[in-house]
Amino acid sequence: MAAKRVLLGSLMLTATVCFLHAAARAEASPGEAVFRSRCANCHSLTGGLSTIAPDLTGIVGRKVAAVKDYQYSAALRSADFTWTPEKLDQWLRSPHGVALETEMAFTGLASEKDRRDVIEFLKQHFAK
Repeated sequence: MAAKRVLLGSLMLTATVCFLHAAARAEASPGEAVFRSRCANCHSLTGGLSTIAPDLTGIVGRKVAAVKDYQYSAALRSADFTWTPEKLDQWLRSPHGVALETEMAFTGLASEKDRRDVIEFLKQHFAK
């Protein structure tokens, strides 16, 4: 009898965890989904330092190449702009169109909707 209770309890716990995981995934915004699939392999949103790519926490409204201790390419170090939604849209469409000699391997997001969704995600959740 005790074994049945333990088994039933384990099954209920597993079902609850699966439900909560599915619910959490369903709550992800379209911008978060695009960010996670196209950007998160290199960029973080934790405020920490990475050697792969700069952290994007607070990017909206931040000056280009402003993450302390990150080694930006010469192209970005010499650039002079602020990451506005418009500039982010240009960058997400074609990074090399904004900074020809950027070292970023990302070729861009063709979908205007995907770009808009990512920018909105960054604005809502990771603005300064």
